[in-house]
Amino acid sequence: MSLPSLFSAFSLFLHSPQFRDLARHADAGNAFVRRRKLPLPALVAVMLSGMRKSVQTELDEFFAHVKQQAQLVHHVSEQAFAKARAKLSTTAIPALNDWLVARADADGFVPRWHGRRLVAADASTLRFGRRACHMARAASTDQIAFGLYLPGAEMMLAASLHSVHEGERQMLFQHLDRLSDQDILLMDRGYPSRWLVAALNARGIGFCMRVEKAGNAGFACVRDFLRSGEDDRIVTLAAPDRRDATDYECPAAAQTVRLIRHVSSTGKVRVLMTNLIDPLAFPRSEFGDLYHQRWRIEEALSTASTSSTSPACRSRRRCTTSPRKSSATTCSPWPRKRPRTMRRCHRHGASTAPPRTPS
Repeated sequence: MSLPSLFSAFSLFLHSPQFRDLARHADAGNAFVRRRKLPLPALVAVMLSGMRKSVQTELDEFFAHVKQQAQLVHHVSEQAFAKARAKLSTTAIPALNDWLVARADADGFVPRWHGRRLVAADASTLRFGRRACHMARAASTDQIAFGLYLPGAEMMLAASLHSVHEGERQMLFQHLDRLSDQDILLMDRGYPSRWLVAALNARGIGFCMRVEKAGNAGFACVRDFLRSGEDDRIVTLAAPDRRDATDYECPAAAQTVRLIRHVSSTGKVRVLMTNLIDPLAFPRSEFGDLYHQRWRIEEALSTASTSSTSPACRSRRRCTTSPRKSSATTCSPWPRKRPRTMRRCHRHGASTAPPRTPS
C-alpha cells in the first residue's frame, strides 16, 4: 500500500458519516449535517494544521491554500470557527488518530522488531500563554504532555495533558491499555520501579528501559551488576509494596528481569533492563540499537512544541499551542522564571510583559 492510497483513505474517512457521528458533541444535535461554509473536514484540517498565528489569519491562509490563491481569503470568521469548534467532541481528534494508526499498521507502515511493535514513552513540560480574561482560569499555564510514540512509523499512538504534580509513571499506567503483548515499550531512566515492572509482566508487555543511576540511587542489583563487569545477567527484583500492588493492580511478587550492559559511541556505560529473557531470541548485541530508537519520541516532542509555536518562542520543549484551547491562547516566549515586572502585571490581571529586544 502506498502513501497516496493511505492519504486517500484518510480523506474518505474524514468525510464519512461514521466520523461525523464520532466527532459530533453529544449536546450538538444534528451538527455538521448541513453543508456549511466551514464543514467538519475543513474544521478538523484547520485544527490539525499547527496553528501558530491568530485564528483569523490561520483561517484566511487555510482557505487561500484551498482556493489556490496567493492572497488571503476571508471565507470564515473567527467567531464562526469558535462556534463550530464548540460542537466538536473532545474525542474527535483522538478517534481520528486511532483510525489512522490502525490503517497505517494494517498497510505495513509500522515496522516490527522480532515481530513486535516498538512503542516509546516520554513526557515533556509545556507552557501555555494566557491573555487577560474576565472568566476564571480553569487550567494552569504549565502542563505535562505525555505521549506513546511509534518510532519508524513516526506516529503518535496516544497523547494527553496532565498536571505538573502528576508523575510520569502514573501517566504511563493510565495508558497501558493502549499496549498489548505484541508491543515492546521503550523507556528512559525516569520510569523504573518495582510495581511498573510487575504491571508490565502481568500484562505480558515487553519492555526495555535504562536503569543505571548515579551514586547509591536505583536498584541494588543494578549497582552490583555495574561493579561486576558482566555484560548480561538475569536478576530478581524484590516484590512491590503491597500498597503499590493494590493501587496499580499488579502482583505483589518478585520479578525476574534481565540486565544488559551497553556502551555508547561516546564511551558512556548504560544498563538496560528488559523482560525479554531469552538470549537466543533476543541477542544482547541488539539492545543498544533498540534502546536508541526511544530517542525518536524526544525529537517528536521537541518538533511538536516548536512547530506549533511562534518563531519568537524559545520553548526547548516547554511550550506549545493547542487547537482545543480558546482562540486567545498563544504560546508564551517567556522563560519559566518571569521578570518581576511581569509577575506584578499578572497580579493585576494583565498578561502582557515589557517589550523584549529581539535576539
